Amino acid sequence: MPAHRPQDAGAPAGGPAMGAAVMDASADRIEGCADFQTLIPSYLRGELSEARSLLLVDHTHECIPCRRALKQARVGAVAPARRQNRKAFAYSLRPVVLRWGIAAALVIGLGLIALPLIQRYVPFGSFEATVQAADGPVYVVADAKTRALNAGEKIGRGDTIRTAKDAHAVVRLGDGSTIEMKDRSEFSINQTLRGTTVHLDRGSVIVEAARQKGHLFVDTGDSLVSVTGTTFAVNAGTKGTRVSVIEGEVHLDRNGDQKVLRAGQQATTSASIETIPVKDEVAWSRNAARYAKTLEGLTALQNELNTVAKPGVRYSTRLLDMMPENTVLYAALPNLSATIAESNRIIEERIQQNPALRDWFANRQNRKGPGVDHAVSIIKEFGEQLGEEIAVGAGMNDGGEGESPIVLAELKNPAGFRAFFDAEVQKLSAQGKAPQVQWVEDPRTPPPANNSIADTKKTSVKELYVWIAGDILVASLKLDQLASVAKGTSSFKTTPFYARIAGVYREGAGLVVAADLEKIIEHTRGVRRIAVGDQHEQALDKLGVFNLKSFVFDQKDSEGKTHTRAVLSFNQTQRGVTSWLAQPAPMGSLEYISPDANLVGGFVVKDTKALVDDLLGVLNTVCPDLNKKLDQLQTEHGLNLRNDFAAPLGGEYAFAIDGPILPTPSWKLIFEVNDPAHLQQSFEQVVTEVNKEITKEGKSPLEWERADSGGRTFYTLRSKDFGVEVNYVFANGYLIAGPTRALLEQALRYHDSGLTLNHSAKFTAGLPADGNANFSALIYHNLAPLVQPFANRLTNTAKSDEQQKAIATIASNMQPTLAYAYAFGDRIEFATNTEGGPFGLSPATLLGMPNAFELQHILQQGMRSGQQSKPDADQTPPNP
Repeated sequence: MPAHRPQDAGAPAGGPAMGAAVMDASADRIEGCADFQTLIPSYLRGELSEARSLLLVDHTHECIPCRRALKQARVGAVAPARRQNRKAFAYSLRPVVLRWGIAAALVIGLGLIALPLIQRYVPFGSFEATVQAADGPVYVVADAKTRALNAGEKIGRGDTIRTAKDAHAVVRLGDGSTIEMKDRSEFSINQTLRGTTVHLDRGSVIVEAARQKGHLFVDTGDSLVSVTGTTFAVNAGTKGTRVSVIEGEVHLDRNGDQKVLRAGQQATTSASIETIPVKDEVAWSRNAARYAKTLEGLTALQNELNTVAKPGVRYSTRLLDMMPENTVLYAALPNLSATIAESNRIIEERIQQNPALRDWFANRQNRKGPGVDHAVSIIKEFGEQLGEEIAVGAGMNDGGEGESPIVLAELKNPAGFRAFFDAEVQKLSAQGKAPQVQWVEDPRTPPPANNSIADTKKTSVKELYVWIAGDILVASLKLDQLASVAKGTSSFKTTPFYARIAGVYREGAGLVVAADLEKIIEHTRGVRRIAVGDQHEQALDKLGVFNLKSFVFDQKDSEGKTHTRAVLSFNQTQRGVTSWLAQPAPMGSLEYISPDANLVGGFVVKDTKALVDDLLGVLNTVCPDLNKKLDQLQTEHGLNLRNDFAAPLGGEYAFAIDGPILPTPSWKLIFEVNDPAHLQQSFEQVVTEVNKEITKEGKSPLEWERADSGGRTFYTLRSKDFGVEVNYVFANGYLIAGPTRALLEQALRYHDSGLTLNHSAKFTAGLPADGNANFSALIYHNLAPLVQPFANRLTNTAKSDEQQKAIATIASNMQPTLAYAYAFGDRIEFATNTEGGPFGLSPATLLGMPNAFELQHILQQGMRSGQQSKPDADQTPPNP
């Protein structure tokens, strides 16, 4: 390093400039943090050159140790007399929002993790349990005395119930669940925030858990069974516990070893206990024969319903072409009347022929009543008059006001429809439910005024205008809507919105729903500003909401699968929500998720830092002081959200529920990490700052624990006060986090073995056949028994091959679902190709449970077209 530099020559000896030059020269070659930290004293005295100052400031933004050193040097550079004043001043001006914000974040975070523990041990709600039936002596057992229980008597919270030798009993809970007890069995019942727990001390029980908001648990000491609406048996003995599933799905926790059991499956907690046929395990039950008969009837009924003809897809845009030019909402559905009527006929016949089915329907909570039959009759009669499609459109004027909807449908018998329609209206008039109908001969000519219309206006009953244009039925509450159709060719056909909908018909349309978001956003700007204010309007703009153009949804069935697709188009932008999702790319995070995962979400983003910048920009619009608080966060705590958390991350993220949900959810977080060391430093700094706050409140600080194993470091963050912990490990460029270290080690083994989600048969069955090798985002679930329960009874009690085949057919009707997204420059396409639509929610399912075998279920049957899915032995029969 040269002894003299040109800028040093003119400096007076021993003066400040000489000192600055010496300090500047001492750091001429900066090779690490130590060299940067030698510049701090000169920087604080204002003697460091501008170039060096900028270099130091930029480095402290990226390096937590140097930032901490700079902070400490600032404090040390103040004279002792002033240090006390500064401390008092800083304390009085410490932002209350920041201090409480950190504390609130801690409370919320730990509260969410500790919630299962609170739910498990805190008593909650009213408790009700009754001895419904008793065959032999039944007792309440306490420390000092034992008393007999009779049928009809109430059981108290925590009472221990015991059956004597050769005695059986049935206990009914307040939610409708029943517990059937074998002889020499003993249990107590408690109710907490998370649900009802049966503490089985010994013996055998069969639980029919009613469908409920909470959960029902059976705890035997060495195992914990959790369900939401299932029939299962638990046998607790001296050697251990055996759990058998009769119908549905149960989650079994054996001292931390968690497993999911489905109908016909069995598990034990000890190697000394062998598994036996489930039918033998429950042979003592008084209901075994009933289960088998009901199952046989339901499976036969399902087979017959699968043979009912369904409507196919449609290619004609005739009704779409007739929509008014200001149309912003459009919906079209197939004529399901024939399918609905035939399905209902079959159900009625089988109910009358099969006593087991009749009993099952009669005892359901939502019974099939005459109202359903009447509704089906009306649907059938109207459907016989209409063509293959019914279309509905709604417009919007320039002021952002919605126009009256218009309904279009083809008529099979135009000449006779008016007489049919008037007759139906007359029937409704007798019930006081008829609309005021005005038949229109020519919408372009105003109809003559009449007293009925005047009376209608007085009674505020809206007039329905109906016009038959050739073989097309046109109906609306506004006459001008009919007039717009009567003009002939509509300019709606020239709009981009029309073109997007027409594209659906070219590929074959099923259920279609579409919205012209661009026009809606444009025409509602004034109303929106009044409703939400300028600040929120600016925030929505920064989020990219106003860049949206249209939304088009289509759902149809073919080849045994439900094809659901939604396309969200937008103006290409470099900011906001529409710019976050990256184009389809590989997802290595899925390699850490098991083939049996219950719920998985994954996505790739273009730039994590840009995403954080957008979010902070939006929040700063709503909360103008946000930037100031973030600056204070960096100054006082040495933390920068963008540089310390977003910058070290890659662009790939995944979340999974990979195991039982209760008592502790088996969650996983997998993030791509480009700079693990920096991210770990940031974590440690956060914990340090949080501990400063909570120790002031007298709480125990969070504790770090690290363990090296197999060349990797496992980190554990633990709270003594709440008894919870979070574990994570960095591996192969990813951060894998979960509630236990065992779950992390299991994830690593999945990765190393190749037995992962994206190689499982159930996952790959939902993969689409298209030109994309990857996804931008995906959601996968295998929660069929929980999300869409369907008819399934004792598989082990099926006595014939016919019954076994019927069960397989029911099982094939519910599959795991893969929903996915492709992001492109001007649109995002969402789709799923599995049975029932995303999460099993087809339009019919949204109307009610699919196993209702009434109008809601019939609608779902009607929406399915094409070939029926074949039984798949790998699928799990869903729970009724």
